[in-house]
Amino acid sequence: MWKKISVLAMTTVMVGALAACGDDDANSNKSSNNNNNNNTEQTKDSNTSSDSNSNNTVDLNNKKFSMSYTDAIEIFKNKHPEADVTSVELSQELGKYIYTIDGVDDNNEYEMKFDADTKAILQDNNEKLDAEDANGKERANEKLDLNGIKTPQEAMTAALKQQSGTVSEWTIEREMNQTYFEVKIINGNQTFDIKLDAKTLAVLSTEQDD
Repeated sequence: MWKKISVLAMTTVMVGALAACGDDDANSNKSSNNNNNNNTEQTKDSNTSSDSNSNNTVDLNNKKFSMSYTDAIEIFKNKHPEADVTSVELSQELGKYIYTIDGVDDNNEYEMKFDADTKAILQDNNEKLDAEDANGKERANEKLDLNGIKTPQEAMTAALKQQSGTVSEWTIEREMNQTYFEVKIINGNQTFDIKLDAKTLAVLSTEQDD
């Protein structure tokens, strides 16, 4: 009698153990499947984000805006008649295409931003120059010579002959008494900065960003 009860108890224990093992395997497989699904979703989200970022870059070459850079410069000069222009830029900020005009007079520096599509003035800031830059020193070093320069469209066309890709922004600046265009071009995962003489469009340098 005791022998039968012992055998029955052992059988019950073994069945319980097997059932527990089965549950552990099922839970393990379920967890593994959940992890695989999560990894798949993360990969999908990553690819979607990457595609979205690549599609956000609009080629400025041949793109038309309601406002020209000369319009922005004219408004800047009307607002700050004593200042000289030291930099002109067209770039994308928070989904908008923005002209940024920097300037300087003997004692102050200025920055104005314009929406290239709506012509709205987005920013008009100024601040005092440091002592070492005041009294016309920065003005003398950074004033742009805009007489007889080529157009941004001509600069972009020349830059794209040097390096193919998508134009993401351009600037007009001055260095060592030379006014130049700098055109930023994106090609795949690479970004190139092409500098060209503003009057002749001769290529001054080609640099690849790290």
